Amino acid sequence: MREMSRGFRAMNTDVLVAIVVNGGQQATEEAVNAVNEVETLFDTIEATLSRFRPESELSRLNHSAGAPFRGSPLLLAAVEEALEAARMTDGLFDPTILAALVAAGYDRSFERLAEAPERPSNLTGEACAYCWRDVRLDRQAGTITMPVPCGLDLGGIGKGWAVDRARERIRAFRNFAVDAGGDIYASGTQADGRPWTVGIEDPAEPNQDLLILEVQDRAVATSTVARRRWRQGGHEQHHLIDPRTGRPAESGVMQATVVADTVVRAEILAKVALLFGPEEGVRFLDQQVEAEGILVLADGRLAPSAGFPAG
Repeated sequence: MREMSRGFRAMNTDVLVAIVVNGGQQATEEAVNAVNEVETLFDTIEATLSRFRPESELSRLNHSAGAPFRGSPLLLAAVEEALEAARMTDGLFDPTILAALVAAGYDRSFERLAEAPERPSNLTGEACAYCWRDVRLDRQAGTITMPVPCGLDLGGIGKGWAVDRARERIRAFRNFAVDAGGDIYASGTQADGRPWTVGIEDPAEPNQDLLILEVQDRAVATSTVARRRWRQGGHEQHHLIDPRTGRPAESGVMQATVVADTVVRAEILAKVALLFGPEEGVRFLDQQVEAEGILVLADGRLAPSAGFPAG
């Protein structure tokens, strides 16, 4: 038993795929081919769902507001999952916050944003219009119809959705892990039979781990306001918009980490818990089935939900 791993760059983050190989040269070649498939999958998902690529399907969908847009099965599946997340959270997870993100200055990929000069603020402070309720997805016709004006941003689940799809591609190996910038699915065990270990970064000290989790057949995702920050209108902004205010969240929570059955679900629960704030966020996590989490508060205190598996 040995571990074969390889990293690559996709979705503006570092992706690492590790597969435990049990066998000789043929098994190794099968694992290499599987990692190649995962890398191609990530490239395809990014090319389809990136709002920063004008030629992507998502960009073309966002420019088609008011008219039915015929989408690929990949686009339809991702949008359907994002809309379902909005319904489940009554819009606190909102994929139609594109206008608020742009108003906050997040109008280009983050590596380009960091180099851009500071600009005046366009934030209105108004709550988002909840136009996710009016997006129409017709599976039979293969179309999505967006109301005017409305725009989708799938960055809130994009990486997690890609990891979950990668997991499906390589599940035959049984023992593997896929990590896309901290959005992780770990299946089975490491080569030595021990559970996979996942470090939870300290938002105050990015080069240090706050906690180490042992994970087996589980997903882990972290949502934080400590990273992806920039200045606009004389103030620091970040990418996590609160749909109730139309502004970057100020909930008293710096970071939320959730362990769940899928990475998309962990991502959604982490974002919602962070937006709810310390007390309501923990209550929200306590109500979830097969999911646990921990919040890092603005003052550095930790607030775990019941049963959080800290190691």
